Amino acid sequence: MATSESQESPSPSSLKKNLKNRHLLMISLGGSIGTGLFIGIAAPLSTVGPLGTIIAYLMAGSIMLATMLCLGELSCAFPHAGSFQHYALMFIPNPIWSYTIGWLYWLSWVLSMAADLTAAAMIAHQVFPAIPIYLFSLLILTVITCVHLTSVRAFGESEYWFSTIKVLAIIAFICIGIYLLCQEYNQTHVLPTLKTEHGWFPNGFLSIFVCMTIVTYSFQGVELIGNAAGEAQSPQAVLPKIITGVAFRIILFYVLAIAVLALVYPYGTEHTEISPFIWVFNKAGISFASYGMLFVIFCAAISAANSAIYASSRMLWSMAQDNLAPKYFSDVNKRGVPTKGILFIALIALVSLFSKYIAAEKLYIYLVASTGQVGCFAWIVIAWCQYRFRKGVNTGQYPKEMIKFRSPLFPWLAIISIIANTVIIMGVWFDESGYFILLSEVVLIVIILISYFFYKKRNLEKSR
Repeated sequence: MATSESQESPSPSSLKKNLKNRHLLMISLGGSIGTGLFIGIAAPLSTVGPLGTIIAYLMAGSIMLATMLCLGELSCAFPHAGSFQHYALMFIPNPIWSYTIGWLYWLSWVLSMAADLTAAAMIAHQVFPAIPIYLFSLLILTVITCVHLTSVRAFGESEYWFSTIKVLAIIAFICIGIYLLCQEYNQTHVLPTLKTEHGWFPNGFLSIFVCMTIVTYSFQGVELIGNAAGEAQSPQAVLPKIITGVAFRIILFYVLAIAVLALVYPYGTEHTEISPFIWVFNKAGISFASYGMLFVIFCAAISAANSAIYASSRMLWSMAQDNLAPKYFSDVNKRGVPTKGILFIALIALVSLFSKYIAAEKLYIYLVASTGQVGCFAWIVIAWCQYRFRKGVNTGQYPKEMIKFRSPLFPWLAIISIIANTVIIMGVWFDESGYFILLSEVVLIVIILISYFFYKKRNLEKSR
């Protein structure tokens, strides 16, 4: 157990516990409310229709809740900034699993960061069309990198206010949407329906599973609370309340917002706005609200990129601590910030500048699709590690006192999470571009596995 003295004078590779409880609350609540909801919602609405979209988000939200309960048990027992990558090293015998999920998850956050930078730049370009999208991406990347180089508290404070803006905006949209629906009913005396002219599910019920990767991507980021636990002041005391409360709130926000959107947004609508949310306000003639929503989506994109650089830098730090990445990434400055990792990640995120050569909308979709699959894989690892931990407790391998927060329905919660996420990963392979995604995943995993064997060989040579 660390003494108070060691906490005051951390080692050169020690992170500081400077995140407050309110930071944890808004990081976990706002971490999953990003561009996937405000921009990515257009794809499932056009693919599976209004009812199918609601069902898809309910299913993804339930899977997210199951995974979060599993993560809550692990994070309270073993608070660590590396979260499930470190747990994989603890509970899965071969370190190749920890190495693979760590680098895959790190890369997914870096690509997610590039996607969110592209989304934010697209919005800024609408307001200032004379400035190219790629220059906006560079400017935003520079600003949030400077924030992270300052301190973890600077990240926590900025994310607190970004998340507050997003949550208030969703509540406002739900209220305004309900008002518009009531107004429409008073004028027409016809209740809106989720049924399209092609039936309840225009492309069949099974099409829901094909779009589940994009839908699940909207919720991904909530597991960031596991990373933040390693830099929280009192994780065991606050995490159980935050995880259970936040998971239900996120499902409530998403489902209510999407239900309202689905009722007022006709299936098959073609529009030039960046988000269906903005289309709704413009259609209603509330121009000031549509501009406000544009600002909210801009904040959501920056917030998501802000979370991405935090998650990927801490994952890189954790892997370096576990000797699965170059050791110099474990170094931190006197403020407890892993500066080398942050700068390296910012360099990789410059892929967002490709919007100079690729249409920004297409670049965003490509980047989102590439990260959604990895998020599902990460959730599988979380559930499996929780299963192994609880089984170890039940067999006496770990003392029962280690369980500070007990996830319910063991072992079914973990099993359902593993099966559901596996189905989602496989479901996207049956999409039109599924073969390309599958091929990309296979190539990426092969590259990571080859790098693992080279890295292991180099470590063996060093130890001789």
